[in-house]
Amino acid sequence: MISNVPDLSRRRLAQTVLFGAAAAALPAVASAAPASPEENIVFSKDHPGAWAGKEGTHVPVAKADGGMLTVTTPHVMTDAHYIVSHTVVLEDGKLLGRKTFTPKDMPVSTYTLPASYKGKVTVTSTCNQHDFWVSSLTV
Repeated sequence: MISNVPDLSRRRLAQTVLFGAAAAALPAVASAAPASPEENIVFSKDHPGAWAGKEGTHVPVAKADGGMLTVTTPHVMTDAHYIVSHTVVLEDGKLLGRKTFTPKDMPVSTYTLPASYKGKVTVTSTCNQHDFWVSSLTV
């Protein structure tokens, strides 16, 4: 009489080995593309995270001219959906200014740069629905 026990044992061994190999590979797969906590906290043109497709109307646009900095966010302003504020920070971390908006305002703000300022300027735009967006320029 031929017994199926060795055959079942081989199947169980094969299943156990395959399951073990798959389970061992999971941490490697999970760590292959780690997500940064900032990925869905601070958004930018290059890193829109969960808000991909919203960059065009949420990324603040900054322009410097003659010692003045103008920040614009090309966003429609309604009671339900609007830009809450702009913030400007200089390269050394100094806060240059912050402007808050109501739904009735245009999301445009201006700031006077320090005399002869040369360096990076970081600007932010906060949307009441689509969070915190950042961009920068060097003057």
